[in-house]
Amino acid sequence: SDKSPPVAVATGSAGTGKSVAALFKVFLTCMNVANTRALIVRQTHASLTSTTLITFEHKVAAAALAAGIVRWFGGSSRQPPAYRFSNGSTIVVGGLDRPEKFLSAELDLIFCDEATEMSVTALETLISRLRGTALKTKQIILACNPAHPSHWIKRRCDHGTMRMLVSTHADNPAYVNADGTYTDAGRDYMAKLDALTGVRRLRQRDGIWAP
Repeated sequence: SDKSPPVAVATGSAGTGKSVAALFKVFLTCMNVANTRALIVRQTHASLTSTTLITFEHKVAAAALAAGIVRWFGGSSRQPPAYRFSNGSTIVVGGLDRPEKFLSAELDLIFCDEATEMSVTALETLISRLRGTALKTKQIILACNPAHPSHWIKRRCDHGTMRMLVSTHADNPAYVNADGTYTDAGRDYMAKLDALTGVRRLRQRDGIWAP
């Protein structure tokens, strides 16, 4: 319906910076709008802490964490783990395999990393939690590499109910210079992608939703 919150899907080849860009969106929103309640989520809590949150702490929020503007709260019997901002904003974190605490939150902004691992039921459950009051416009951001073209994410984007934003390696300054040439790290990474074969190469190197 017209009242449904916008869902943006950042997709493209592996290593194009999709997750980092989404994490920056969440971080900067929380920094600039007091009392924002956001959620960073993945299918499992273990995958979230071992990948997404490491990226967040090292590439996005490192300076704010060092300065004490953002502090980590490890959770309690009643409250989920979260990054707490000095302006009252909060980024709750969790895995869909352990949703008990964060699903009771009233949220303004949600980022789902590696969203192809999720079910459409999970997405609709998260949409129902967008009841925060800090942001006038609520939003859910999904980040994922392409999967099978019949995946529910691709089908919803094709039908216009979600918006797909395609990223390329040129969007990642760690791998591609402004003049289009590869950085040293970019050449090394592309060599790894070039070695892939079959459907993995189509999806992860070429960014194609391939069967």
